[in-house]
Amino acid sequence: MKKKFLLFSVLAVFTLILTGCATTTNNQTTTGTLISPTTGEAYESCTLTYAAWDLGSADSETPNMDRYMLEAFEQAYPGITVNIIERPKEPGTENDQNWDEFLAARASVGTLPDVYQPDDIPLCITNEWCLDLSQYVASDSEYQAMSSDITSAATYNGHVMALPQSIFYMGFLVNETLYDEANEDAPTTATTLDALLEATKSAANHTSTTGKGVVGLQGIEHILHWYPAQLNTSYGWWTYDGTKFNLDSDEFVQAVNLYRTLATDTSYVLEALQTAASQEGSTIVLEDIFGTTDYVNDEKILCKFVYSYDFGSYQTKIDNGDLQDDYAFIGTPVVNGVKRVPIVLDFLCVSSTTEHPYEAYLLSKWMGYGDDGYAERIALGEQYSDQGMDLVNYPPMTGNSDLLDDFFDIYTAFSDLRDIINAGNYIVEPPKYLPGYNAARYSGTYDAESTMYQEMIKIMTGEVNIADVKTELNTRANSLMNEAKAKMEASLNKLG
Repeated sequence: MKKKFLLFSVLAVFTLILTGCATTTNNQTTTGTLISPTTGEAYESCTLTYAAWDLGSADSETPNMDRYMLEAFEQAYPGITVNIIERPKEPGTENDQNWDEFLAARASVGTLPDVYQPDDIPLCITNEWCLDLSQYVASDSEYQAMSSDITSAATYNGHVMALPQSIFYMGFLVNETLYDEANEDAPTTATTLDALLEATKSAANHTSTTGKGVVGLQGIEHILHWYPAQLNTSYGWWTYDGTKFNLDSDEFVQAVNLYRTLATDTSYVLEALQTAASQEGSTIVLEDIFGTTDYVNDEKILCKFVYSYDFGSYQTKIDNGDLQDDYAFIGTPVVNGVKRVPIVLDFLCVSSTTEHPYEAYLLSKWMGYGDDGYAERIALGEQYSDQGMDLVNYPPMTGNSDLLDDFFDIYTAFSDLRDIINAGNYIVEPPKYLPGYNAARYSGTYDAESTMYQEMIKIMTGEVNIADVKTELNTRANSLMNEAKAKMEASLNKLG
């Protein structure tokens, strides 16, 4: 496959350095046999293995960006070979093997990939599968340039156990055209929650009988996750404060009450109207109100909670003329003068058993947060988009202004996101990095009748009053988390 990096095979001839020549990189003296013609870093010739769930099929006719990125890394670092460890299928099926089971199977025979995506970083730490990368990132200017909300997520007791690979933003996508047609100011990144709800309620039409209705608000579930952290800046997702959950707090009770208010207001909240329409004997027919059930593509929704990985689909439809209205992504609204936007992070771990830790770190940086790797993603997307390669679907994490320009040249409809990026105030969704979160929020036992997820559903539907269960809910959530945390910290303590 031809790449712009083909010239590196020529440049490499002039940049080979003999073994024993010391070069300073990241303020550390590294003895290497080679110098990268791209980054100027010294490194050893070696072979690395890599595993990730976003590589697609090896025999796919559609080019996969991450496979091309691995080839580009080999050309940016001549002398390093990267072999992909393909994700196996469940025996007798076409279903992918569970990711953690895949890693466990590799670890059991001493063949963990040198670099891999973790679905559960605490599990990887507990099983002693990942390497502490603190020594490499301490003087890495690009790592240090990222928001501390990003870098702190996978840092445990001062040990950096995974590196950020990609970032996706959550929040509200507003249809500015629909607000304008209703003579309402469209919400912006500076709009307060109260103003957003007021404008959306005024502009919505949930009572039409001729298909002329307009959906107001959709996507209220995550209010329980992000709203408490707006009320109390010491909280993160679902009231986690870095040590414990605070589900018995006034802030969480306020979040539940706000959710319940919205979930029962059929005048402008889609979930409330859908619930009412589903009741036995209801005469509500959503298609009679809105003239469609495809509210996005028919541009019938004012304010929808989205993830930024959907921007590619929206931008393509806008560029093709399939969507005609004007849009803005505003994140989550301002609450009491505070704006913190929820994000999703993917990570990369370096194997604790790798024989080439520095080179594995370089690969992780290239495939993740590093500016050189991100620039290559932009270039690959431009080169191969006509062959079906997806464009890079997340912005650079280091705040590099030139790379941000490149990203927003692609995603012209979402320039408001830049204000959010520049502010750098985030609430990080925790399933990949917080020990015991999935048990505390979803799968763990609440009581003899309910899981934690089921108990939360009872709270959300009003079957159970939050005031009656908040203490026990908080106790169970923290107990489940602490059980997992204790196992993880036993492994961390071995690191010193």
